[in-house]
Amino acid sequence: MGRDPLKPLVVLGATGSIGRQTIDVADRIGVPIHAIAARRASDGLLELGRKLPDASVFVVDPGDRRDAFAAEFGDRLHIGPGSITEVAATPGVTVVNAIVGAAGLSASLSTLYAGNRLALANKESLVAGGPLVEAALRTDGAELIPIDSEHSAIWQCLVGEDRELVRRVILTASGGPFRTWTSERIAGATVEVALNHPNWDMGPKITIDSATLMNKGLEVIEARWLFDVPPERIDVVVHPQSIVHSLVEFVDRSVLA
Repeated sequence: MGRDPLKPLVVLGATGSIGRQTIDVADRIGVPIHAIAARRASDGLLELGRKLPDASVFVVDPGDRRDAFAAEFGDRLHIGPGSITEVAATPGVTVVNAIVGAAGLSASLSTLYAGNRLALANKESLVAGGPLVEAALRTDGAELIPIDSEHSAIWQCLVGEDRELVRRVILTASGGPFRTWTSERIAGATVEVALNHPNWDMGPKITIDSATLMNKGLEVIEARWLFDVPPERIDVVVHPQSIVHSLVEFVDRSVLA
């Protein structure tokens, strides 16, 4: 029997780094884009909507560009605070949630309660609503796949493994731009330096969170809910080269990376 075709994608946070990479990969391997969504009616969303003529366009707050977007996309355009949770519940799609911040939680829940597959890059869904997401995952057909690099690495290391044999999971951190700085020097750091990540080109929020290592704290909480591992069995290792994204250590002390 042939392999089942990949389901159409709904890309939430389409104009961000992860959203754009998702659309690029989908285009190269022939996965259809059912819808793209963003919080604001930006030039980036306009560009993507033109590039994807078969995709619906969802905007939470169009601001003063409502008429321009309506003229451009017509019936393809959907506007309003409930539009993103609405499209996440579309039957038979895979939802890529790359929304920034806690605003992504409602879309994650909508996806899972509709029985869809959730490709999650919005860590705040689990930080802010871990028990809610856990409950929604009990819906028939619901599935959650982490696509942030660290948690995707752990997920891949655990495929086919006995979870009872996991001793700990290990997240890696680059250390950010201030890894070698003294506390006195960090006190005088500028936003521009904090936004200059040594290894990755990311959006401003995650870049700032990475500079302070706050992002890694959020990822520890995320890992706790994703893999049902208590916090005392989640470790963080500073790894400036960023070659290994994450590791899993088993009770026999073997390690998958």
